[in-house]
Amino acid sequence: MREKEQRERGRKRVAHSRAGRKDEILAGVSQETVQIVRSVSEAAERGDNEAAPPLLEGVRVVEFSQLLAAPFCGLMLSDLGADVIKVESRWGDETRRFPPFFDQGESGWFHAVNRGKRGVALSLSDARAGAIVRRLIEGADVVLENLGEARVQLRMSYEEAHERNPNLVWCSITGLGADRGGRAVDPSLQAEMGLAATTGESHGPPLRVQAPTIDLMTGMYAAQRVLTALWRVERGGAGAFLDCALLDAAATLTGPVALLALGGHLTPRRSGSESYLLAPSAIFEASEGGHLLVIAVTEDHWRAVCAALGHPEWVDDPRCADNAARLANRELVHGWIRDVIASDTVDHWVTAISAAGAICAPVREIDDAWSDPRLIQRNLLARLAKAGFDSFALPVMSLAGCVDAAALTPGPRLGQHSAEVLRELAVEDGECAALLDDGVVVQAPSPP
Repeated sequence: MREKEQRERGRKRVAHSRAGRKDEILAGVSQETVQIVRSVSEAAERGDNEAAPPLLEGVRVVEFSQLLAAPFCGLMLSDLGADVIKVESRWGDETRRFPPFFDQGESGWFHAVNRGKRGVALSLSDARAGAIVRRLIEGADVVLENLGEARVQLRMSYEEAHERNPNLVWCSITGLGADRGGRAVDPSLQAEMGLAATTGESHGPPLRVQAPTIDLMTGMYAAQRVLTALWRVERGGAGAFLDCALLDAAATLTGPVALLALGGHLTPRRSGSESYLLAPSAIFEASEGGHLLVIAVTEDHWRAVCAALGHPEWVDDPRCADNAARLANRELVHGWIRDVIASDTVDHWVTAISAAGAICAPVREIDDAWSDPRLIQRNLLARLAKAGFDSFALPVMSLAGCVDAAALTPGPRLGQHSAEVLRELAVEDGECAALLDDGVVVQAPSPP
């Protein structure tokens, strides 16, 4: 009974601490948002939505990567409970120099995709660093890297590592495929794979999508493949080398559009906000200059749009008899809708069209979109806890339900855990001191 009471008191202390951090996250947001988040927090405190134990607890991931795709994969594995050790060069991940910056000069970008990881910094060109890398790999369940041709710096191939540890899962993320040469990044593959050619207005030039969709999808695919490989090991199978390329994700993203061309249906061109397959489907300007998207995926949606816009007679017009007819008369249909939408505000039409049972959405600027209380409710926006510096709210960028947004820890300072990890690798104190003195290993100074 005494143990049960102690656990209950401990749970309440944790809940109280998390509630305090949640209040910090909510600073400056609307009362509606505050009420939603406090309701969710109260439900969690009652035990209505207790988090499951981390799925990857006890799994060690050694990550040799930078920028976005591979670190994003590592982030998701970390959020699922893995111990992710990020190994950087002496100069650190390039994203440490990406804005925006916290007041103390720390990169918000770096922390957004590397939070929760431990950090080691090595001079990989030194053979003594190679010995440390070998120990790290030999003790890992997963190796994650995006080194490409620079993989030779590890001084250990997958084949050699597999001989020593048949259960090892090695995930290599590259632009075009492991050992295939060439270089590619998200924007270059947007250009090469047709994404830019099909983005933009019909009378304008090709455009790239600002969101790094290919990088993020590659990270998701890689994490999925790592989880599958770990599951195979758990069931008695062997580890694997996973060849994950940005090219794969780019092909998947453009696949639905490519299908129209490969099947001889049409040659995809830039068409602004319109759809190749559905009508209506476009962004329209309302009376105050705002915009909203209206789309009819089904005939029921089309009837609802007509009712909401005050023109039920459109349903019976033979030029709108079905989706194929509306596509053939797209300019007419969109012209009708454009004229009606221009007569009132975005808020009016979003309310009316949604109430009628159709699909529409206001076009929001990013800062407006990210003030949506649903993002905090679903743990998708949070400040870093125990950061040692003032943190603005960051996109959590993970699977809803996997992360306690009130307890996010920051990414590591450059080499923050170097000495700690060396001790775990059974490196003698004298050797550790020599490696630090010679600059083979970098250890971050303690914060003031």
